[in-house]
Amino acid sequence: MWLRQGERAEGAAITSWEAGSFQGRTPRLLFGRMYEDCEVELQSFAPHSRLFCIAAAGCTAATLAAAGLSVTAVDVNPAQIAYAQSRARGEPARPGSAERLLSGGRALLNLAGWTESKRREFLSLSDPGEQIAYWDRKLDSTFWRAVLDAVLSPSLLRLAYRRPFLDSLPRNFGACVRARMRRCWAAHPNRSNPYAWELLLGERPAVASLQCFQSVRFVCADAAAYLERCSPASFDAFSLSNIVDGASSAYIERLWKAVRHAAAPGAVVVSRSLAEPGAATRSNWAARDRSFLWGVVDVFRLGGSS
Repeated sequence: MWLRQGERAEGAAITSWEAGSFQGRTPRLLFGRMYEDCEVELQSFAPHSRLFCIAAAGCTAATLAAAGLSVTAVDVNPAQIAYAQSRARGEPARPGSAERLLSGGRALLNLAGWTESKRREFLSLSDPGEQIAYWDRKLDSTFWRAVLDAVLSPSLLRLAYRRPFLDSLPRNFGACVRARMRRCWAAHPNRSNPYAWELLLGERPAVASLQCFQSVRFVCADAAAYLERCSPASFDAFSLSNIVDGASSAYIERLWKAVRHAAAPGAVVVSRSLAEPGAATRSNWAARDRSFLWGVVDVFRLGGSS
């Protein structure tokens, strides 16, 4: 019913995620957490929807299962599926490659004057106006901007990420991320924003109960290949993470064809991207996503308006 590791459907295009590694080596755990605010999905999907989602660390799948959705979580990376299934067995969360990279980045924050006490003071705020004032006065320094631009420069990122994924990022990625962070501080209370605590301190509360993980069906497969094999009208909702980042135009076309095949009438799709919005973006809820990384959070109904 699904592809085995290393198997590819005839004519299938490769995505940046197929290797299961940022650098294209042996498949490994990339994400120990997820950096997508599933409140977007909770606001978009009808109760009791049949949901197809990208598994990754399983956080979105488990949270939506807790809300009563029937969830099938698919990932092409066998290490991610094994990890999500381990969480369903009650094993604790553990860091992946992304968390180790973020941990290294947090170690540089002190160099930019972002001491732990300053970060905790900033995160304790709950008024967006106060947050922006604090950000402008104490955190958004010239040195901090230079550090972030250097860390997110193509020359440094290519040490960790594969070329197709890098090509999907905005040229001025550092400036884009800074703007997205400021947008978040201006809209969402820091004190109750788990994604802000995760980024700045590496602290985040548990996502969902063990029972919610256990109710999710986890499948190791390529997303497009799996959906192609589904019966028509199998799903009412799709949470596609940023699977399109770094994918070829051929794969993206194949994926959307597969989504339409497996979608029930009026199905709702949430698709994220680190890229800036383009002409093809139907709607953009990026400002509502508290994880603030995304340039695009496209929420739309198949065959209709957003």
